[in-house]
Amino acid sequence: MRRWILLAGLALASCVADPAPLPQPAVPVVSPTPLPTLPYIVPTNPPLDCGPEAAIALAQTQSDLALAAAAEVDAIAQTTADSALIAQSGQKAFGLGLELMGYYDVPECLLQAKVFAVHFFEERIAAYDALAAGDDSAYDTHLNNAELARQNMVTVVNGVLGQ
Repeated sequence: MRRWILLAGLALASCVADPAPLPQPAVPVVSPTPLPTLPYIVPTNPPLDCGPEAAIALAQTQSDLALAAAAEVDAIAQTTADSALIAQSGQKAFGLGLELMGYYDVPECLLQAKVFAVHFFEERIAAYDALAAGDDSAYDTHLNNAELARQNMVTVVNGVLGQ
């Protein structure tokens, strides 16, 4: 009996005293999903009839383009305090958003919503023009105008959804 206890103790001690590290299981590192960048968001032009599907598609396209543009500007703003560089980034990102939004076809019932969506991008570009010029007041005014245009677009979209 003593022999078994002694052998068990030696076996346990040899396991603990073994300096060789045990292989660790590989744990996959999950990185956060990045926001899509503007060149990869291409609005589709489905010939949708006026209705909820077309309204939601327009709102989603405008939102995706705006979020991607804002993400590009935020990425620059996190690396520099240079307002000229931030303004240039905003002009470029929201300019591309404006261009892509212009290609998006909508049924007649959503034409006014598209006008507001386009105006949103125009106001954001004007805001970054003002930032580049150092005009903080105009910058804030254009940001507010962009938000009003977005809200007006949502109002038209909601009207179509309510039909």
